[in-house]
Amino acid sequence: MDFWNRLIGSTLQPKKQPARPAAHDPQARLARFKRVYHSIHELSNKPRNVDNEEPLLNSLDAHINRIATLLREETRAPAPHLCIQFAGSNHIYAFIGRAATISSYEPIIRSSIAVFAALVDSEEENFLENGNFAKSLMRLVRKVLESGGVLIDTETETSILELLFTISAKIRLQPEILPVWFQSTAKPELEDVFVKEKKSFVGITQKDDFPLCYLMIDRVHHEGRIGDFARTGLLYIYESTGRSLALEEWVVSSDLPTLMASGLGALYSQLSRELSILHPDATLPAVLAMSDYSTTHPRATAESAFSERHKSHIATFLHYLHFWQDVLDHCKSADVKQTLLDHFQILFLQQLLYPSLLQSSDTDAGSSIAVLTYMTVMLESLEYPDLIHMMLTYLLAIQEDQHLTVPSAPETPVRTDVPPRSPTSVKRRQSLMLLSTPKNPDDAVDPRLFNLVDLILNNVSSRNSQAVFAALKLISAVLTRQKTYAFGTLLKVQRNKGGLASRTIGALEEELEAYSELAVSLHRGYALESAYQGLCEDTRFCIEAQVQLKAASTGANSLEEYAGAPEYLLLDTDPLVRTLLGLLSTFFTNSVDVNLALSQAIISIAQCIELRLEGFLALASAAYQFAEDASGPTRPWQAYLDEEEKAGWSSIQQAARRPIWPEDNAPLLHVALRALTQELEHVRMKVPSLDQLLADRKNMLQAATLDTSESEAPSLMMSSPTPQPAHLDVPPTSSRGHSRNSSRSSIARGRASTNDKATTGGAASAPSSAAASRGASRAASRPPTSQNITNVEQTPQQQSTPSSPPANQSIFKPPPPETPSTTDVLMQTLHFDDHVPGSQKGNEGNKRTASLNHVLTNVVVLQEFILELVAVLQVRAAILGEGEVRTTSHVV
Repeated sequence: MDFWNRLIGSTLQPKKQPARPAAHDPQARLARFKRVYHSIHELSNKPRNVDNEEPLLNSLDAHINRIATLLREETRAPAPHLCIQFAGSNHIYAFIGRAATISSYEPIIRSSIAVFAALVDSEEENFLENGNFAKSLMRLVRKVLESGGVLIDTETETSILELLFTISAKIRLQPEILPVWFQSTAKPELEDVFVKEKKSFVGITQKDDFPLCYLMIDRVHHEGRIGDFARTGLLYIYESTGRSLALEEWVVSSDLPTLMASGLGALYSQLSRELSILHPDATLPAVLAMSDYSTTHPRATAESAFSERHKSHIATFLHYLHFWQDVLDHCKSADVKQTLLDHFQILFLQQLLYPSLLQSSDTDAGSSIAVLTYMTVMLESLEYPDLIHMMLTYLLAIQEDQHLTVPSAPETPVRTDVPPRSPTSVKRRQSLMLLSTPKNPDDAVDPRLFNLVDLILNNVSSRNSQAVFAALKLISAVLTRQKTYAFGTLLKVQRNKGGLASRTIGALEEELEAYSELAVSLHRGYALESAYQGLCEDTRFCIEAQVQLKAASTGANSLEEYAGAPEYLLLDTDPLVRTLLGLLSTFFTNSVDVNLALSQAIISIAQCIELRLEGFLALASAAYQFAEDASGPTRPWQAYLDEEEKAGWSSIQQAARRPIWPEDNAPLLHVALRALTQELEHVRMKVPSLDQLLADRKNMLQAATLDTSESEAPSLMMSSPTPQPAHLDVPPTSSRGHSRNSSRSSIARGRASTNDKATTGGAASAPSSAAASRGASRAASRPPTSQNITNVEQTPQQQSTPSSPPANQSIFKPPPPETPSTTDVLMQTLHFDDHVPGSQKGNEGNKRTASLNHVLTNVVVLQEFILELVAVLQVRAAILGEGEVRTTSHVV
């Protein structure tokens, strides 16, 4: 009975409503939020005990951190968001910010920043449009970052900069909130007082006007996330100058441009004044290990370009330089952009970079190397046209009106869409000029007296191999990236008056054969086909890239439509060319890295499609001489041609005639290279097994630097206008799908990797130390074999000795005289006369010396260099077509 009563009674009892989850109940969330907030009030109002306040601070930190967590959960919860509304109406951010400011306790500061970040990310209650919110946040952040009395770790500083970046991004997307965070109180008329009093800064400092901007600009040079947030946030601020006239006027009259320019100058000054670009023993590339390369610098005070300290400093400087370019690219205000450029020119170029260039010299064995290396790094990093134009125009002493008298000077197009500068920006530049003018007029420096060209020429002729290397690298950088500024300054040229090509297809064939014979004569019987194919690919990429830029500037839709001819003729009296030829004449005794940089510089000149090659690399058309019997055999089908067809065929035959190679009027490069081959013939007479040693050296270099790169994309236009040189027997360059060969990569690719590594302070890849040491060991310590013994009295048959004694030879007889070891053979000293045809330095009778080990590596480098010259001749003709060589005679 009790069972039924309980059963019936339970059915009559009312059912309890299930409890609503607190997470989905706005009121419950609000009640929990209020309890935590009141606890913060109670903890903050307790009297402080300095001796034992850590438990109180830790408890306060836990509650503030709980507030931040509840705000994050509130954002993800369904509406209504009562907690966020309560936070906005009761200004909890002001109380929490004041508690963090007074406590100066790093965990509480981090938790408070998290609360501000949660409110900003909520995008409710218009916190970013609230002046009290902005004041509370800026008061806390400035107390932490500017006072210096609060110690915070990197994590806390990163969270602060991330919050400032978020606000900058909101200002960029919502320009209407800018007046909340920025209020201009600047008075431009005060600048007249600063200028008259010769203050040490230029511009008006008004941190209270826009503290957000100043906080970020103080950290744009930092590494890691702090610097990334600061730089990106400041970019957004500069981008906003195009939408606010007040902000634009304020930036122009403020000291922000001065801070940016001085910051760049400070990072440049941080770089070492004396620099050594010698590779350390641990990372010495194989091509240098197999030579007389020395890793000892004469001055211990010179900093190594491969040290971690230098690499860190140069990376920081380049990051800031990239930031400059990003600012100019994102800036929407013409006045702000021009003001930044003015500061870059006056405060960095004129007052820092050029004086360091002027003070550098070759006598102190370090400063000129440093300046040349830093210039190379900057030119390889700069991409913004205005910065490049300003730097090279000033350092090369190019006058603004020089294009009217010297046709090779670059011309800057006049932009008609840019409004005139405001009076404030004009006044700003005038104050800059006034403050930068020295009191004594005799102290003024002018690039017209000594400029970058003078520094380069002085160092190319230096006896310091590092200075020569640094100057050659800078030449290659200018010619490769900014060649327009080199014509008329670094290279003395004259404008080509004739539009049609003067070289003929027959002359091209003769040139290809002449240079191919030189390459083969250096090492006969060694396959060069695959190396030549790879060099053609590399050259094609370079030439096609230049043609694409030219075609785009002329309005051509494709490479096939571009039929431009070279614009300038390189003068044979050019000082740089003469200096390079003089350096080429001592090729075998030069340092290997110098030869790599030298070949790169000459190839950079030859690859300029604006330059004609006559007289320098190719035969001058005025020197063409033909044999008397110039007419080819008569074909039966020629009898059926009409007059027009006969004239066309005759024109083709005339252009296909191969001129006689003039020994007394050969190209400058051919004369110097031919003299080097004659020098090598003298070495071959002293070392009969030279060819075998060269073969071994090439195999060792290939083993040390194997190229595993995949095959490149097929060529766009590589239909060769002429057959391949007979001595190379290379398949047509229009063949597709062939891969690059390691023999070419060991030198041509090694030139880029080895030289770039020295320039950038070790950033580029290089052969491992193990591979380098193995190569050097094989070069100097390999046991003597019948293939590498250089006994001048032995014949090849005598060198081929069996491994066991002959049967008719008694073991009791005395052993034969010991043959020299490989080390002794490679370390023998060779002597060269300093007076060589084509040489521009040295006197007859002086001797240059180098080991055979060193000469072998230089011969391999030289052969690759000549092959690359052949590739340049052929690829230029294939791509430029009638603009380079003509396949028919001129019609009068």
